[in-house]
Amino acid sequence: MLMKKRRKLSIAILFALCFTVLPLNATFFPYLMYEKELPNHMRIVVVPIRDARTVSFATLVQTGSRNETDHGYTGYAHLLEHMMFRGSENYSTEDRVNLLYRYGGDSNAFTSMDYTCYTVSCDPAGWQEVLALEADRLMRLSLKKEDFKAETGAVIGEFGISEKYPSNRMDNALRACMFQGHTYEHSVIGYREDVMNMPDGYEYIRDFYKKEYRPDKTIMFIAGKIDRPGDVLSKIEDLFSGWTYEPAPLPTIRPSLKPVSCQDTLYDASIPAPRVKIAWKIPGYAQDRLGHIAARILAEHYFSDNSPLMIKLRDEKKWISSGTYSVPLTIDPYWISLDLVLTEEGVGAAIGDYVLGILQDSRYTLKAGELESLKKRQFYKTHMQLSSPSSILRVLADYAHIKGDPQEINHYFLALERLEILDIRQCKENYLTRRNQSELWMLAR
Repeated sequence: MLMKKRRKLSIAILFALCFTVLPLNATFFPYLMYEKELPNHMRIVVVPIRDARTVSFATLVQTGSRNETDHGYTGYAHLLEHMMFRGSENYSTEDRVNLLYRYGGDSNAFTSMDYTCYTVSCDPAGWQEVLALEADRLMRLSLKKEDFKAETGAVIGEFGISEKYPSNRMDNALRACMFQGHTYEHSVIGYREDVMNMPDGYEYIRDFYKKEYRPDKTIMFIAGKIDRPGDVLSKIEDLFSGWTYEPAPLPTIRPSLKPVSCQDTLYDASIPAPRVKIAWKIPGYAQDRLGHIAARILAEHYFSDNSPLMIKLRDEKKWISSGTYSVPLTIDPYWISLDLVLTEEGVGAAIGDYVLGILQDSRYTLKAGELESLKKRQFYKTHMQLSSPSSILRVLADYAHIKGDPQEINHYFLALERLEILDIRQCKENYLTRRNQSELWMLAR
């Protein structure tokens, strides 16, 4: 009996040395994380979920449109995402489809300004084969010329569709003004001229893949029905141990919080309704975690559907029919944006001045009790997204992309918990000002 106990103790010690168990439920995340960093600096995170019926993968590559620093080559992070479904050294496109079909698999991906994420969900019985499939495309993507030609055509078609949406055109125009000199000034899909020239960029995308898809920029998350997380970590390490890269300096991207006020009007007779977009530049999460979180709280307070401002604009003034706001979680300074669909009465109204007046009116200032309610609301809204292995990984990846830290979700909510009225007031005074407020209108005439 004593020998058995000693053996169990030795196994436990060996298990602890091989990887780190991170009990994140102390702050926000309700599951255990088993995390390991490989010698090549790739990070692996395994999240066992009791009663899950599937296994999900989310592979985060810290490369997005923000990393497109070469003139004339915007949109290549998104194009490379397309190419990642076109086969690898050991798996053709057909092989991939058949393997995922065998295990009821679902595979998808998206590219953002800051990162690209590849997702797969499957029957737990197929996790090892799906893992090998994912590893092969990360390390040994085929990048055949005929596939490149097909995908550049698909992206050109996608670009043409995106241009038809008024909201996209407005985003692009305002982004180009507010973030001049930074790679946030162009959209994820890229500038029109660069997209149209993509068929000539075969050699460039090969270099882009080699430069940007590196183990030190990659985090692989796996969640779901996992009985032996140590076996999963060991298997991943075996697969990726040969993934090497040549350390090279990455381009310097300099963020700027300099206030900016862009004012412009676009005209399009075909739009279904006139619109206005109002935006304020705010700190990026990587530079100022607390300031960025304060901006998100302010946006919720002033611009949510039932806020006093929106009720006045929609129900009392009848200047708008609807409105939404957005505060993307970004590395560098980006925006709070308020997107309003106008009524006929709203077209000639001084909406920007009215919004600024509400922001400066002490009657609508955020109070301490309201701050606590908004903290709880943000907590529970995020917690409700942790409803399945795939959605859990999507949330984890969105927070982890900022600094490459799988625990960032906990750092975020710890900072949110510590947020005080003084932080809110300082953020509002610094950024929700006239000299930092931009407006873009889109009218039919």
